[in-house]
Amino acid sequence: MSESIPVVAVVTFPAPPPRSPAETRTLLEQAGPEYTRIPGLRRKYFMMGEGEAGGVYEWDSRERADAFSNDEWYATMTESYGARPTVRIYDSPAIADGNAGRLEIYLP
Repeated sequence: MSESIPVVAVVTFPAPPPRSPAETRTLLEQAGPEYTRIPGLRRKYFMMGEGEAGGVYEWDSRERADAFSNDEWYATMTESYGARPTVRIYDSPAIADGNAGRLEIYLP
């Protein structure tokens, strides 16, 4: 597929010990702003679930998604969470935006 097609990366790793909503909010307020400055990252959804946590990253290109999840990132994540994260990257040839009421198609 074309390099101009956005991609979505789904990252999962073992969940850290449960935290209170206030503790979680503090962590997000501390860590979250760094994601607003990553080139090519359009949006990140933070995920928390039973025994698993992670994020969904919307990137403007596969190259930028691949550059983000480099060896240093894997090492940091593995050290932080005790296991190597799983990363799955998908092409996203269309995005439906319910808030904006529009459909964006990235195919010729």
